[in-house]
Order: sequence, then structure tokens, then C-alpha cells
Amino acid sequence: MQTVPTAVKDLLLLGQHVANWLETHGLWLGMTQTPSSELRRFLDETEKAEAAWSDAKNTRVHLQARISAVDKDLTAWLAKARLVVMLARGETWSERWIETGFAHRATNVPKRVDARIKLARKVVVFLALHPEYGVPFADVTAARGRSIYERMIQARAASDLAADSCTMKKRVRDAAKRVLRSTIYQVIRTLDFTIAPNDPRWLAFGLNQPITSPSRRRHVHRHRFSEAPTEPEPIPLITETHSDPERTVAA
Repeated sequence: MQTVPTAVKDLLLLGQHVANWLETHGLWLGMTQTPSSELRRFLDETEKAEAAWSDAKNTRVHLQARISAVDKDLTAWLAKARLVVMLARGETWSERWIETGFAHRATNVPKRVDARIKLARKVVVFLALHPEYGVPFADVTAARGRSIYERMIQARAASDLAADSCTMKKRVRDAAKRVLRSTIYQVIRTLDFTIAPNDPRWLAFGLNQPITSPSRRRHVHRHRFSEAPTEPEPIPLITETHSDPERTVAA
């Protein structure tokens, strides 16, 4: 049984072989069900869809790296802002810290990205209202904080768009790949009824030489009776006999 590759690179290579030999031998063999032009169109669509998906994946990876870099900056800025708040509102947490955005006794920087962005916004508001607490030489200012968390928001939005694009382009690639594989299988089925298993053109098509086995032989199906018919029994012939009874005359 012929196997069509699932990897796109190998599938495109096989498709090129099949298309080339369809152009050379297809008409001569009477294989008009799948024109080589149609197969080449499917090859082109699959190749373009694969390239588009590859580009989308690379873009997504690049944006994820960008998020990591910006998040690192945001986390570092919040750590420095926490020290500034300690100087402004005391080393131990109290209700005076709530205005700064650190609303819980655990004054550590949050682990979740959404929570870090939310905290950065509140710290920026605090520093904008109280610029005297800012430390410009350490970049702990309202302007610097706003710049960092806005870059974080933009990077996440771009990453979400890239993820959606990657998903969509993968679906397009998968659909094109299915059509191409189905078309190549159709050519193989046509070849199976067109050339002999030992024909070297199987290899020229880029396919494996079929293995001759009893399963490839044609079978003639005959009707089988449950019981062998028997000859009918002869019907006995009935013959009429006419007898002349002897008449005895009394002497």
C-alpha cells in the first residue's frame, strides 16, 4: 500500500514528482481524471500556506520574547517603586500604603502580569499626585512608569493578535495540505488500475513499487448454492392393460 507523507516538505517533494510524470505520461496513459495543472495549483497553494504559517509562528515567537523583556523591566520598576513607597509611607504596611496601590499587607510585587500592570497604574497615579516622592535618577517617576506599563499593554495586544493569526493560518495550511494529499491519493488509485505492479514507472512517480500479493489478484465471485441440486426422481409411468377374460361356457 502506498503511503503519502504527512510532513509538508516531503509532501511537496512527492507532489512535484507526481506532477512532472503526469505531464510526461498522464495523457499517454489515459490519466485525465487529475490534470497536472490542477495538482500544481494545489502544490502552490500548500507551499504558500506553509510559508504564511511559518511567518506567523516566527512573529508570535518574536512578540513573546518582547513581552518577556518588557515584563522584566516592569517588574524591576515596581521593585524600585516599592522602596520609594516605603520611604514615603513607612517601612511597615499600613492603610497609608493603599493610596500607592499596595493595598495588601504582603507588599511584594504580584506574580501575575495583569496584577503587575494594575499595580503600576496606581503607583503612577500616586507619583503624578506626589512628584516630590519621585526618584528621577532611579527612573522611579510617573512618566517612566507609564511608559513601561503602556509598552507592556501594547506588547500583549500584539501578541494576542499574532496568536489569532497563527491559528487561522495553520487552519488554512492544514486545509491545503488535506486537498493535496487527497489529490495524490487519487492519482495513486488511478495508477493502480492503469499500470502493472512491476512497472518501473511507479518509482519514476516517486512512489514505492507495489508488492505483488494474492490480495491484488482479481477474484471472480460465483454464486454458491447451499446444497447441490439433485436430479428429480423419475415419475413412474402408469399403463393401462386390457385383458379379455376367458368366458366359460357350461357344456
